[in-house]
Amino acid sequence: MIQRQKFLGWMLMLAVTAIGCQNDQISSTSMAEEVSSKTNANKTAADVSVNAYVDTSSYINSGFGFLNPSQIDKNRQAIGGNAYTEVYGFNIPEENRVRGIRWNTDDETTSIWRPQGIAGFTKNGVRYLLVSWYAKDDAEYKGSRITLIDISPSSSTYLTYRHILLVQPDIPASTTTYSQYGSYAPLNVHAGGIAYFKDKIYLSSTNLGVRVFDLNKIIEVSTGDTTNDKCGKDANGNLFAFNYRYILPQIGYQKINNASPFSTIQVNDEGTQFWTGQYYAGSADASIVPQVFGFPVDANGTLQNTGIVAVTPKNSLFTDNHAHGIQGVFRKGNRTWLSCTGSPSNSYGSNARLARYTDGADDTVRFRWPYGAESLYYESQYGYLWSLTEFEPNAGAQNGSQVNRCIFAVDFSKYE
Repeated sequence: MIQRQKFLGWMLMLAVTAIGCQNDQISSTSMAEEVSSKTNANKTAADVSVNAYVDTSSYINSGFGFLNPSQIDKNRQAIGGNAYTEVYGFNIPEENRVRGIRWNTDDETTSIWRPQGIAGFTKNGVRYLLVSWYAKDDAEYKGSRITLIDISPSSSTYLTYRHILLVQPDIPASTTTYSQYGSYAPLNVHAGGIAYFKDKIYLSSTNLGVRVFDLNKIIEVSTGDTTNDKCGKDANGNLFAFNYRYILPQIGYQKINNASPFSTIQVNDEGTQFWTGQYYAGSADASIVPQVFGFPVDANGTLQNTGIVAVTPKNSLFTDNHAHGIQGVFRKGNRTWLSCTGSPSNSYGSNARLARYTDGADDTVRFRWPYGAESLYYESQYGYLWSLTEFEPNAGAQNGSQVNRCIFAVDFSKYE
């Protein structure tokens, strides 16, 4: 999870100074998340509601050509095999490990982007992972991105990947860090979690709800573009996206009321609900009771405003007996798996836990989980539970100069 105080301070600054900031009704999209509040804690399912889907795709309805994942030139090479066991705080028992991936050196060590969400899908026989990132420090103006990774061992592009910039239609009136043209602009959100459902990506948006992207509407900006200080479509029709060759435009969103902050999102095992989690730190927010919420979804991927479920997981590691530090959720039947950080106790070099909570239980069942762990994704065909860690060297409270950032999968049957 991000360094919360710094992030919230940045959000507050943007909320005060940005032109055209969103109000409580939420404009079509926002350039930045609203400052997180604690007013939505301890809500029942009856308190929570979902607004109708808002289509924001008109800005890309003409003048653009679209690509799908199979048409993307993946220009970076990840590392497979057992490399993931070499990162700081990787404490998964060896008999539970099934897959591991490390980024190339640049992405493994960059301090201006941090990975957060993870999802996956299979298309035309190729297995893909999707990872969401948010920009920080000198790159904050670039907003957020996703990464498309080929994880099929038999594929000719095995373990190659490409970063794709996320964009939206709200154009800021002025910028100081870069040149902004028309049509589209960066999406400045935390990108804490993503889910995949029928060719669409659902991004958890901290205080809005869910932002939606169509993976069949990837846009190629230019070949070999190295322009780092421009974004949007200029008067001559030239497309810019900083140094990104591809952009993925937001096509819509749904505002969710009384269930924020949304730290993560994932589809349940049955494919009938989206589940979100609330991140509250056990130390700073000890009086807050974090919850997870389930939202029924129809065949088109639209969240429904009926049948919403609220679950309050217990966790006796914390003095208030609740599950703080929720970074990822996965739901199967009447059980929820939680990727939690910030535990007051340490286990094999990590204060993170994978916690399994059964509805109505007095506590979670906890398992060792790597330091800096984030979201969860279940690949049912193989029985793999995927997650990822976020920290670059010299970040996090413990890892110092050691690399922590990786992607990994465990044998889910060992955690059921």
